[in-house]
Amino acid sequence: MLTMAKYQQSLRIKVVQEAKLKLSVHREQGTKSTMSIFEVAALMDQIKKDNEATEMEQTIFFSMSLN
Repeated sequence: MLTMAKYQQSLRIKVVQEAKLKLSVHREQGTKSTMSIFEVAALMDQIKKDNEATEMEQTIFFSMSLN
């Protein structure tokens, strides 16, 4: 059974994977890409926020295991 936390984590992973894929396609297309700089920045923000959230979760779990 999928809990709410696992569902949110799964959804977040899918969003980040899609953002990485779109950026990869944009990178390959180069100047022929139709994406604006704002779209690229939004995708990069999604990836960065996920990295920050993952680091925060790891820090919380680590500090809880020390107690």
